[in-house]
Parts: sequence; structure tokens; C-alpha cells
Amino acid sequence: MKQSKFARITAKALIVLGTLSLTIGALAGIVNNNLLNGPRLADHIESIRHDPAVIDKLSVQFADTLITKAPNAAAFRPVIENAAAKILDSNALSKPIRGAALKLKDAFLTGQQLKLEFTDTANAAIETINKFAPQLGIAPIDQLTLEPPAGSLLSTIKTLQTVLKISDTLSTALPIAAAVLFLLSILLAPFWRQGAQRVAKSVIISGGILAGISAVAWIAVNFFGRDPKLGTYLIASWNEFEGAFWIPAAILILAGGLSYTLLGGVLPDIDVPTLIAREWKRVWSRPANKWISLLRAGILLVLGALFAIHTQQALRGLLFVGAAIMVVTAVFEFNRLLAGSIAREKATS
Repeated sequence: MKQSKFARITAKALIVLGTLSLTIGALAGIVNNNLLNGPRLADHIESIRHDPAVIDKLSVQFADTLITKAPNAAAFRPVIENAAAKILDSNALSKPIRGAALKLKDAFLTGQQLKLEFTDTANAAIETINKFAPQLGIAPIDQLTLEPPAGSLLSTIKTLQTVLKISDTLSTALPIAAAVLFLLSILLAPFWRQGAQRVAKSVIISGGILAGISAVAWIAVNFFGRDPKLGTYLIASWNEFEGAFWIPAAILILAGGLSYTLLGGVLPDIDVPTLIAREWKRVWSRPANKWISLLRAGILLVLGALFAIHTQQALRGLLFVGAAIMVVTAVFEFNRLLAGSIAREKATS
């Protein structure tokens, strides 16, 4: 069936719009599912709170604030930090923090300003420290009303509120819009299977865009993670939320690839592990001039230093790269099965 020029242009436009809608809708869904879902947000905050690096950082900040309020305790900073760490990691804080997370979610939705007081946490730590006051030879520290050093670290940012409100709408509207646009593009195609294959390719592209965004976010977090004030919190937050980005990306790529092959589309016959090994040999081929050797040595030296400094993040990065290779390899293996089946059918016909 011959397709008019207008229909071809319209179908392509619908595919592009559908891909954008699916990608933005998926991003909005990630935000909506993780920040506007009260219990899940509470789980994320609790997990970040129990991160050892966060506990160490908060203990130091807590001790700084406490010593500012009570200078006579400066000589006993290690005791204060140890007590603060135990309090901050205690399950006793789980209930108030989960309650604060629900308030934070409500503030995201309603736009109200949220101010979290740290009074209970501070006085719980002070009570623990005062138990050791006689043995340490210091006067008991008075009860305090403390706020985070920045005034209100978890105060709602209006810009973030606006983004979250929009995402709440887009997470539902855009996937529906993408489904409608894809359906229209299939109806405009000369053959429905051809149109469906284009949609499957669009799903793969959408997953690839999500994976690219995730990779950029990972690089940015590790770059800004060197900031002494925010780095610890950024890295801990990314460690908690990274799966929310990578998993949908992998699902879209796998679903799109499998759909494409099941619809009769045959991707290029690529052996992913062999391709990676061949490219690695090419990069590491010898003989090489001194500049290439110097460049390779410099890259490995920098990567080795970063891996030594940020071992946990490096291992996570390597694991996700490995997972991505596995997903892509699976898609091409299924494609190889389909290609073999089509070849056998042609041989017997």
C-alpha cells in the first residue's frame, strides 16, 4: 500500500512526539513515584540517614553546632560525635523522620514552607552525653533548641515544588499521550507491523535517552561529590535513587528490543562481548607511539586514583555498565534466534 507524502511526514512527526512524550513521562513518573509517594520517600530518607558517610558527616556537623552553643564541651568532641552517631543511626528516630518525610511530601504538593526542628534529636544526644558528664568532669549541658546549620536544610524550595507539581500531572498524561501518538502512527503506516516496529524502535530510543541521562547524572554527582559541604549527601542520595533511573531505562530498552524482534524486525547481527573485546584490543594495540602510550597511561592513572578514592561509587558504576552490556547482549541474542528462524523458513519455502 503506497503511502502519501503527507502521511509519511505525519507518521514521523507522531513517532518523534511519542518518543519525547514517553521519555518525559517516564522521567516524571520516576520523580512522582519516588518523591510524591509518602511511604517510599520515607524509605529513601531512612536509607540515606543510615548511610555511614552521612552519619559521620552529620555527627561532625552536630558536634560543631553543639560546641558553638556549649563551648565547655569542646574538649570532649570525640564523645559528642560518638553519641551523636549512635543517636542518628538509632531506630528510635525512625518514627519522627518518617513523619517528617510525609510532611515533606505534603509540602511538595501544597507549596507550604516546611521547617524541620532538630530539637528532639539534639536533646536525645545531650541526654546521652550528660550521663557521662560526672566521669568526664564537665558540667551537664543544658537542653537546647537546635536547627540545622543552614537554618532549614530540608526547607521546601519553590522551584522544586513547581517541578514536582508538574511531574505529578505529566507522569499520567504523557504516557497516555505517547500511547495515542504511537497508535496513530501505526494506523498511518502502510502496514501495521511496520508501524509497530517503528514504535518499538522509539521505545528503545527512549530507554537509551534515560540511560544517557542517568550516566550524566552519575558523572555530575561524582564531580560535585568533591564538595566538602554537600558531596556526602549528593553521593548518598544518588546511591539511593540511581536504581530508579537505571531500571526503567533497562526495561524500556529490553521491552523495545524484544518487541521489535517479535514483530519480525531483524537488528544487525552483533556479538556484543566480541565487539567490546575487539575494540579494547584496538585501543590497547601495540606498537604505539609515545603520545598514545602516554595518553593511555594518564587515563589509567586518573581512573585508578578515582577508583581508589571513590571505591564504592566506582564499583557501582562498573556494575551498572556490566548490567547494561548484559541487557544489550540479551536483546541481540533474541534477535539472533529470530534471524535464524526467518532464514530457516526461507530455506524451506
